[in-house]
Amino acid sequence: MNSKLVFQNIGRFLLLVMLQVLVFNNIYLGGYINPCIYVLFIAMLPTTTGRIPMMLIAFATGLCVDVSTNILGFHTFACTAVAFLRGIWLDKIIIRDNDDGVETPSIFSVAYQQFLIYLFLLLFAFNIIYYTLLVFSFREFFSVLLTALLSTVVTWLLAVLYQTLLLRKTKNSSAQ
Repeated sequence: MNSKLVFQNIGRFLLLVMLQVLVFNNIYLGGYINPCIYVLFIAMLPTTTGRIPMMLIAFATGLCVDVSTNILGFHTFACTAVAFLRGIWLDKIIIRDNDDGVETPSIFSVAYQQFLIYLFLLLFAFNIIYYTLLVFSFREFFSVLLTALLSTVVTWLLAVLYQTLLLRKTKNSSAQ
């Protein structure tokens, strides 16, 4: 992994975790929607990252958010589970259909539809795990499902907006 990619990932980590902690953790739309944009960091880690380092990075990412929210363990567990699923879904959805070496999965580096499906699945898995742990009751199954689905859709839209606004500028400036 080259140093430019390392610095890009550190910057992405800092930006997304700070946005989560300072902005998105304070947003509850309709009592059901709480965007978790920082999961995009895990989704966009380089494809060359091994499974164990990936899970350790995800663990540390979730722990950073947990420490700032005083809900220790929920974000950490959900992020670690998503890192495990990421490797499986990355192979099945993105890598399988790409002959080119994809370094960092994004809207601009792989087929648009493939990345959107991959991202939606990761976000939905994260939200299902997180809200199931948060509520921890089968009586609230449909409430958890609704909250996870709505939070996934809003986070997914914000992630697409993030990539369209910030990565397009990076892509255009690197082409010059």
